[in-house]
Amino acid sequence: MSGPYLPWLGVPLEHGPWVAALAALVVTPGGLWVLALVLERRLMGFRTGFVAVLLGDPLLAAAVALGVWRMGAASPSGPAGPWWGLASGGGWLIFGLVQWHGELRSGFFTRQQAVAPTKIWHQLVVYPLLGYWLWTAGVGGLLAPGARPLDVAGSVLIVVCVGGWALINRYDRLRPKLGHPPYDWRRLRPFPRPWPTSSLTLRSYLTDIDTEEHAGRC
Repeated sequence: MSGPYLPWLGVPLEHGPWVAALAALVVTPGGLWVLALVLERRLMGFRTGFVAVLLGDPLLAAAVALGVWRMGAASPSGPAGPWWGLASGGGWLIFGLVQWHGELRSGFFTRQQAVAPTKIWHQLVVYPLLGYWLWTAGVGGLLAPGARPLDVAGSVLIVVCVGGWALINRYDRLRPKLGHPPYDWRRLRPFPRPWPTSSLTLRSYLTDIDTEEHAGRC
């Protein structure tokens, strides 16, 4: 490894907190929102999307930006160094693959949902890339020297942002949304509705629709 950042992947972290935050937001929820709009032909919102993506991932972007700000001009080293960052990104990629398989086996998603563009992007791009950025910037920021109140506040906010993301993820698992529609790659569009209730998320989606229709009639 020739430098303090992974080649190419670490470039956003080298240009200050605003660039780092923007890059994280482009990956998620920005990339997911574009894929949902262009390929899945839907607007990704709170009615069908996971709160962890729409609110939680911007918290992670804030944590990345805070970490880059705390590090300043210093290069990440030690536990925040490139090999640890590579291990974090690889670990999150493996986690994404295991989670993918587990969600299929448990019936959380159907196979058609699991191959939706937004799902593929989330498991294969968001997890490893954001995992690397968050580890490098987050750990680097927490280990950065500085005892000023502003320094302490920055470190505390990194922990708060990551903790908030974790709590929102827990909320999503207890209150599942559609997340990803059943997708037909042959026609580059979701399968037509009505969708089957063969997964937990599809059943939750149908329940939400029925509740809205009942409220509308009342």
